[in-house]
Amino acid sequence: MSKDLEKLFTGLSGEKADLIILILTSQNIKAHAEGLHKAFDILVSSKDRQKALATIEAYYKENKYNRLKQQLQQIPISSFKSIPAFFIMGLLCLIHVSCLEYHIHEDMIFKYGVSALFILQGETYRAVTALLLHSDARHLLGNMAGLLIFGAPVISLSGFGAGPFMLLFTGTAGNLINAHFHKTAHLSIGASTSVMGAAGLLVAFRITQTGKPFRWNTLLPMIAGAVLVGMFSQGERTDVWAHVFGFLCGVLSGIFFFPLNRTINFPQKNTMALFISLLIIAAALLSATQM
Repeated sequence: MSKDLEKLFTGLSGEKADLIILILTSQNIKAHAEGLHKAFDILVSSKDRQKALATIEAYYKENKYNRLKQQLQQIPISSFKSIPAFFIMGLLCLIHVSCLEYHIHEDMIFKYGVSALFILQGETYRAVTALLLHSDARHLLGNMAGLLIFGAPVISLSGFGAGPFMLLFTGTAGNLINAHFHKTAHLSIGASTSVMGAAGLLVAFRITQTGKPFRWNTLLPMIAGAVLVGMFSQGERTDVWAHVFGFLCGVLSGIFFFPLNRTINFPQKNTMALFISLLIIAAALLSATQM
């Protein structure tokens, strides 16, 4: 080895050594590899060492984001191809129009809305039924848009049954926590808790994709999700805490759900999850009629 040459990297595979040589040569940095079999060293002139290190670091930093982009492109998350999401949106629209048509809108809100006072007295079904009701057309359209933006990708990532189940779970859990937080006659309705739960689930999906959930770059989705919660929590009648609890339920449950969902595979998984979701809704409605 020449005296003016220094080892830049050691013990590289042949493929990686070739890549490093190619990168440095493209920047007019002379380098060569020496070694045998699968252990190669990259040598550069001592005067070019710092420039060579900076060049390689810049390449891998840029390439990291390119790989992330490729990974995201491989994930089938098209909102407009999720039939269950459109079915949920249609159901919400049908319920709202029916309530207006039969002039029972206010009665339904009072009987089925999330009332902290009544939930604490045992009417827990309200945490589910409130997700199906909306105050007006603007409220309904806002949540339908939220389901298209956040809910549909969750369903695409999770499955036609597991996705709706997680939306129902996060919305219900968020409403229950919100009721116990207020402990008053506080009343709220709408699918926005599930929408925020979906946003939290998407954050959890990104975190669990890395395998190293507590690094700074993997916590960035959490910050972005928190910003989204703030953006979608504007408005005089918005239940901000329901949004916050829905989002947190989505993140926390998603951290456990997505790894399990990737691991557990059997043909009837989504069918069973969808059946359980419908069973929960039916049970909530049945409980409400008996009160």
